[in-house]
Amino acid sequence: MSKTFICAHCGENCLSNIRLKGKQSYCGKKCCQQARKNKWEKERLKDKGYRNARSAQKSNWRKTKPIDQYQKIYRSTHPSYVKGNREQQKDRNKLQTHRSSPNPTQKIVKTDTLPQEILLSKGLYVLTPYDGKNSPKIVKTDALVVELRSYQSIAGFGLTNGP
Repeated sequence: MSKTFICAHCGENCLSNIRLKGKQSYCGKKCCQQARKNKWEKERLKDKGYRNARSAQKSNWRKTKPIDQYQKIYRSTHPSYVKGNREQQKDRNKLQTHRSSPNPTQKIVKTDTLPQEILLSKGLYVLTPYDGKNSPKIVKTDALVVELRSYQSIAGFGLTNGP
């Protein structure tokens, strides 16, 4: 008779792994195993000794792997990646030229920088997360992207603003 358990992450009823001696809490799915590892790491970070050792380890790694050289080093050591990426870029360029109204000023790299000219007038604005799922850009940076909408009037404040 096989034993079963309920996975602590996905909540599914799963068969226990007979090779594990203790009580099994997580199933073998990749997302459940990652949740288990994240929980373990979070618990370990409460230990000051572990946290300091981990911090020193990351600091040493950053010193030996300069962030500004990462892509250059990766590309020089992975020529098949470079070749495949060039082929993919050629395909993307072909798609761009076959579109009904290609925009030659449109860039594929998202830089998240503001232009030199002032875009906004003084006033109250609402910042909401921007859904960029349909964005044609292929490179994602870790910048926060928001949609900016002006309020014509805000109830309770009697303020009127507009662009």
